Amino acid sequence: MNTQSIEQLMSLLQTLNALSSQLNDLLKQEKISLEIPDSDNLLALSTVKKRLVSELEKNTKTTHVFLKKINVTRGLYQLNDFISQLKLTDTKRLMTDLWSEVQRFSIDNKKQNEVNGSIIELNRRYTQRSLAVLRGQLGVTSTTYGSNGQSMSSKISRNITTA
Repeated sequence: MNTQSIEQLMSLLQTLNALSSQLNDLLKQEKISLEIPDSDNLLALSTVKKRLVSELEKNTKTTHVFLKKINVTRGLYQLNDFISQLKLTDTKRLMTDLWSEVQRFSIDNKKQNEVNGSIIELNRRYTQRSLAVLRGQLGVTSTTYGSNGQSMSSKISRNITTA
């Protein structure tokens, strides 16, 4: 392994770290916007989120392919082993710190995204119930799953004036 390859790997890890950090900040902003609720800000954040996730995915694949090219056969899955075999202690420490940070952001981002998804789902259910009341629909007789995976309820409708 030459110095140039190590520098390239370090640069790739720094990029992954920066993108992961940006996504983490954005997910925290998204949670705040969901709690307020601020739909205009949510729309803007979703555009940025989509771009960031695409960039993160692209850079993750690039890093994985790069590792395979330098004979790290399992790519990112073997990065910890590869780092532990490095002889340069400063580089080894920096790379270990960077990779640990990327992994930590990955876990945090997943958790935050799940929390945000739960908030969205609760808001969706509340909105559906409110719309059902406005339409005069009462009671759920059965629930089935549609072709898109969403549950669909058969409801009994009544005129809102008699409901």
